[in-house]
Amino acid sequence: MRANAPIAGVASSLADPFALTVMARYEAIRAVGESVLSVMRDACPFAELQLGTDAKFEFAFFNTLVAESPPPEGFYFCLWRVGIGGTPRRLPPRRDRTGQVFKPSLPLDLYFLLLPVASSADKQALMLGWALRFMNELPALSGETINRYTKGEPTVFDATESVELIADPLATADYLALWDRVKTGFQAGMTYVARMVLIDSEQPEAQGRLVTERDFGLRKASVP
Repeated sequence: MRANAPIAGVASSLADPFALTVMARYEAIRAVGESVLSVMRDACPFAELQLGTDAKFEFAFFNTLVAESPPPEGFYFCLWRVGIGGTPRRLPPRRDRTGQVFKPSLPLDLYFLLLPVASSADKQALMLGWALRFMNELPALSGETINRYTKGEPTVFDATESVELIADPLATADYLALWDRVKTGFQAGMTYVARMVLIDSEQPEAQGRLVTERDFGLRKASVP
């Protein structure tokens, strides 16, 4: 999922140092993971995938996948890496709807591992095929959709924001490193990234008085 900068207000902020921007709270990382899994559960064809209604759709620790015994059947969404989003320069201060100016938001790139887990290879391949198609067809999630599926915090994202997940396959060396860590046997999955998810600062930005005059230190030479 990729945070859509024009919708979230990033592009306008770069052009205007104090443009109106409405970004996400610090619960955004959890909200993205929970909402993707909830939308996936709603769309899941349980009977076609040979899954019971108690199949797991879990926002999981990576430790869940490296335990001595395999986890229950289902879909596991793991946040395995976080990076600072690449921007051409430091983001400008953020102005909320009341006109108050805050310190710049923190841009994050969120890296997720989606892993279908099954008791047999053919069933796991079936689940994987459906999951890959689902993620490929998943539209950008609006802030309203994310808030609806988030536990306990209904206003993490502004309704005008959106987040999109895009496939970000690992290099072979990274996959080998994962296989080396997973004691129960690594089942095939896919990695995704949500780029430029902005986390709001709640600290006001100090502002000086407006400049009304400039002195360039130029004076006419005195005539003797």
